[in-house]
Amino acid sequence: YPCIAQFKSVVELKDFRPKTKKEYVRYLGKLAEHFQCDPATLSEDQVREYFLFLRQYKNYGGPAMTIARAVFHSAADGNSVTNNPEFAFP
Repeated sequence: YPCIAQFKSVVELKDFRPKTKKEYVRYLGKLAEHFQCDPATLSEDQVREYFLFLRQYKNYGGPAMTIARAVFHSAADGNSVTNNPEFAFP
């Protein structure tokens, strides 16, 4: 999906460890896979639904949820997850 490619190029410019960069892109890819669409087209409600899915069905705990939030915040900063620049993640 186009926004994942865009996000990957933005993440490459960050001073993250290679493993962190890979995980960030992977998390955004999992979001796209879950909804089977470009994450840039998702609504706020869909992303919140995905957070609930991660917490309730995938049993993601503190560290995994922290990574997910960081990824989605980073993507939103670049307008990659939503077209609303004031998107509020949980």
